[in-house]
Formats: sequence, structure tokens, C-alpha cells
Amino acid sequence: MNHTRFFETLGRDLRHALRMWRKSPGFTAVAVLSLALGIGANTAVFSLVHAVMLRSLPYPESSQLVQVGPTGGMDAVNIPEYQFWKEQSTVFASTAGHQGVDDQALIFGDKLEWIKAIGVTTGLFRTLGVNPALGRDFNADETRAGGPRAIVLTDALWRRSFGADPEVVGRTVRLDDASYTVVAVLPPGFWFPDATDAFVPLRPSGTVGDKGRNTRMIGRLKAGVGIRQAQAEMATVTERFRRAFPADAPQQYRGLTVMPYQEWLVGDVKLSLLLLFGAVGLLLLIACSNLAGLLLARLAARQKEIAVRLALGSGSGRLLRQFFTENMLLGMAGGLAGILCGSWLLGGLVALIPFKLPASAPIGLDLPVLAFTVAIALGTSLVFGVAPFLTSARLDIHETLKAAGRTGGGGRVRQRTRGFLVVSEVALSVTLLVAAALLIQSLYRVHRERLGFAPGGLITFRTTPPPGQRNPMAVLNFETAVLERLRAVPGVRSVAAVNVLPLTGQSNFPTERMGHPDEAIGGMEYRVVTPGYFEAMGIPVLRGRTLTGIDTATALPVILVNETLARRWWRQRNPLGDKVKIGRFRGKDYSQDPEREVVGVVADTKTVYLKQPPRPTVYITVAQAPWYAGGMSWVVRANRSAASAVVLRQAIAEVDPRQRVESVKTMDEIL
Repeated sequence: MNHTRFFETLGRDLRHALRMWRKSPGFTAVAVLSLALGIGANTAVFSLVHAVMLRSLPYPESSQLVQVGPTGGMDAVNIPEYQFWKEQSTVFASTAGHQGVDDQALIFGDKLEWIKAIGVTTGLFRTLGVNPALGRDFNADETRAGGPRAIVLTDALWRRSFGADPEVVGRTVRLDDASYTVVAVLPPGFWFPDATDAFVPLRPSGTVGDKGRNTRMIGRLKAGVGIRQAQAEMATVTERFRRAFPADAPQQYRGLTVMPYQEWLVGDVKLSLLLLFGAVGLLLLIACSNLAGLLLARLAARQKEIAVRLALGSGSGRLLRQFFTENMLLGMAGGLAGILCGSWLLGGLVALIPFKLPASAPIGLDLPVLAFTVAIALGTSLVFGVAPFLTSARLDIHETLKAAGRTGGGGRVRQRTRGFLVVSEVALSVTLLVAAALLIQSLYRVHRERLGFAPGGLITFRTTPPPGQRNPMAVLNFETAVLERLRAVPGVRSVAAVNVLPLTGQSNFPTERMGHPDEAIGGMEYRVVTPGYFEAMGIPVLRGRTLTGIDTATALPVILVNETLARRWWRQRNPLGDKVKIGRFRGKDYSQDPEREVVGVVADTKTVYLKQPPRPTVYITVAQAPWYAGGMSWVVRANRSAASAVVLRQAIAEVDPRQRVESVKTMDEIL
């Protein structure tokens, strides 16, 4: 009986609330839209926060996964470091390393498909806690130099290119110019931070490539081992490394640091998302303050109705239930509108974010996000259901009935409440404005950051040598032909190429100033460029000369250094004429690269991150780099019509129809 009466009362309250909506459509529309804006913005941003920061990584016991990298500076180690730490550390159940993603041509039968492949050490899938759906992990023989070549396919590549053939394991395919045996297919839904189609063994080569800091290390802590315990062991192993490799561990060497893998993946994105979440939280509070003001104004118009109900014996509980029902209905309407608004905002927000979000699954309005939205709607409904009740509880019934619509005894309470809401809304608005002003100031400072080059008017794209042309001579001939073809395009003022563009990545080798082995740099950034690179990029030459066409393979080997390296190695002295050797570290040669004479000093450019200072960098011309046969990033300074993607692709196709043109974008877009 009580349940029946409750639902009858609830039905009357709902019908009464709907009648009030029809009587005041303007109020209803403004209230719902205010809530929709506040709840929608919070829903969209919480979707990002949940996907990036709160959702667990799709690995078993993902909290045990850690990133192991140098203390300060770069986040990668070299091969000798990785091998030493893997053997000496006792806190890890397993460890693995991986290097950067590379575009390669997969050839099977009469088909050719460009895929992204990444080199990994044995044990990567065991460390992540993932078992292949078909086949097996790499074995030790496949990860040694000269061992058999193997490849592991992702489920997407397996289905897309091999028709989900269950007999694919054991099949031979070609990756660029080498044959590989398929040993495994990963399960559906497998996710790796570096988007890739296939995995190949990462093999120590014993060459200069092993000494570059280009390997990221992942570890899985043993059960019961925490971050602090692991970090304490890192300090101990650092001392062992100093004793075992004194040449590789100078006094400033600080060893490695352990941090939770998900925390490392999130990185600086965490602060950006939290700031954005705080901003939309303020927006919701402002929307709520606006709604509270509307409800107070509506309450003033309903004073006579409320006074009559109280005079006729309506209890405070009954009045509270009615207010709560009305505002619950309002809150749910605002919540539904907020979900629609949030869904619309989320798509645009994800598209506008200029950096990669480390989300292991598509970002959308999933169950936790919808639960968050419902919680906001219910919370606002509860607050706004109680606030009118508290105000009406202080209502002077006799004065209100006598006034018949004029302000009664509750006027002072309403005035104080309105005053509080006005002050609160002004305070929230000022807070949001101050935060916006600080953001504008930060963006202005970033805009004023010294880049070292002139990004305006630059369009970039990348080419990767097709199969059969991954050799230095073929790469040089192709680049020479492309330079001539692009320079002939009307409207092109300058064109050049470099192995790694500023702010897009890193590539480093150990490098030594001849006669000064103690000052050798293990992770020297090196750039292979074509003649005219500094002119095309707008990078000033501060001393000496630039690299030109006279620097051929038979001419004197030369090199340019940036300001940071010049200050570090030569301080106030003149570096011109001094000798530098790429691939030499603390008196030991790891490559056949010759000694090079310093012929110029160029301005610093940002290397990897805009907020970090430039790294020591050397530049050599592609004609004097007979060991380089990788892809190149091109920079073209031209008017818009000449630098369109269609024109550039057509020009490259005229040189080599098999050549791919990727990542066509302006330098401003990269920034």
C-alpha cells in the first residue's frame, strides 16, 4: 500500500513538474541548456581523462610494468646499457627493449604492402604478459647477430593481408630486401604504444648503432617488489656499471630511473588533461550558479503557491519531495542533453588535440563516462532540490499571503542567497579568466620560443626507399634527382632533405672530439642533410661556412656543429679546423666513418621537445655518409600552389613511381 501511494505521489509530482515546464518554456530551455553545456564539457573531458589516465593498460597486472630510462635527459638507453641492466638487476621478473617504428615494404606472393615494423628484443611479449594467438615468441637464436630472421604479425595485419590464414605460421615473406619467417600472430585487441603492424627481432650488431641511445627498456617487477625498492637497486647497479664500464660512465652519469609504465606513457599529457578538467569543472560551477539564480527567480514567482500549500498543511517533507522531483527531472533532462553535447564535443576535441593521446582503446562515451555523467546530473539535481526548500522553509506565510505577490518576509534570505550566488559566480569567472590569461601567456611564450629556424612557408613530407633501393648509392641518386625536379617546380624557392626534422624525433651516435676522449658524447644527435638544408630551413650559419655541393664523396670529410656543442667542447675557442669523429667513443672506434673537419657552426634548433633545450648536434652531407640508406624528410619553401600535396606527389612520381610520399604537412602543423 505504501509503495502504491509513493508511486501515485511521484506521478502527481512529475505531472506537476511538466505543467510548470509548459508554463515557463523559456526558463526550462535556459536551465536545460546551461546544464547541457556544463555537463557536456565535463563529459567530453572526462572521457579523455578516463581513457588516458584512469583506464588500466590492456596487460595482465599492468601496475607491475615499469619504464626504465636514464635519470634526466633522454628516455632511451644504448644496447650495452640494456644488456648490463638486464643481467644485473634482480627486481625484474623480465625485461625487454624496443626501438623506433620503421616503414618497410612487406612482399608476399605478388603483393606489396607498406607496413610499420618495430625491432624488439626477446621477451617483450612475456614482459607485457601477452601470449601469441598463433605460434610463439622470438627465441634467443633469432635475436642474435646473424641468426634466422623472424617476424610476428599483429592480428589486423594478419586479417588484412593474409586473409586470417591459420597456416600463416612458418610462411616466408620478404621485408624490404630480406626474407623473414612468420613465427606468430598476436591476439585481437593487442595494443602497443607505438602503432605498428609487425615486430621483428632487435639484434645487437656490435657497430656504432649499438652505442646510440635509441632503445627503450620495459620491465615487469617481481611480485611484491615496489617502485622504491626497484629504484634503490638502480643506484646499486649504477655503481657496478661505473666499475665495469668506466669509459661509458663519466662522472656525470646518473644511472637509470624506474617509473610506472602508464605514468611514463601519460607524461606531460597528464598535466594538460588535469588543467583542462579543472577548467571545465569551473565552467560547470558557473553553469550551476546561473541555474541557482534562475531557480531563485522562479521561486520568487511561486511564493504565493508555496505559502498556500504550507497554509493548507502541506508538510516540509512533502514540499522537499516535490522540489526534488522537479529538479531531478530538470537535472536528468540536462544530463541527457549533456551526453549529446559531450559526444559532439568529444569528437572535435580529439581531432583538435595536436599530440598523440596514449589511449589503449578508442576514446568514447563508455560505461564509466556515462556513469560519471549520470552522477553529475543526480548531484546537481540533489543540490538544486534542497536549495529552494531551505529558502522556502524560512518563508513568512502570513506576510506572503497578505502581500499577494509582493516580496514577503523571505526577501532578506533571498537577497542574501542571490548576493552569495553573484559573488560566487564572479569569483569563479575571475578564476577562469585568470587561468585563461595564464594559458595565453604560456602560449605566447611558446610562440616566442627560439626555434632556431623559420617555420613559415615550409611544407614537409617524408620518403622511404622502396625495396631494392635500400643502399647508400641508390638513396643518393634518388635524392639528387628529387632535388633537381623540385627546384624546377614554379614557385619553389628552396628545397632540401634531412634524416630527422626538428621536433619530430631523434637519431644519435657516440661522437668524439679527436684528442679529447674524456669529452666524448654517447648520444650525440647527428643529422644527414642535403646541400641547401640550412638555407631552406632558415637556420643561420654563425661561423665558417655551410655544407654545399663541393662536399662530395671524394672531397675532404667535413662536419658542422651547433651552438650547444660548440660551447660544450670549445667554450670560447674557435672550433673551425678541429677534428670530430662520428662513431668513436672514449678512444674506441665503433664505425668506419672518417675523421671530419669542423667547417662551420650553425644556430641551435629545437631537437625533440619544444620545452627542452637543444641537444648537442652535428651535421654531415648525405654525399659524405656512405653508410646512410634510410628515409629522408623533405622541406620545401614555396608558395601555396607550388607546395600542394598533389604537386609534390606528382613530382616524386616522375622521379620514381614506386616511391611513397608520406606525412605531407606544414612546419607550422608540426609545431
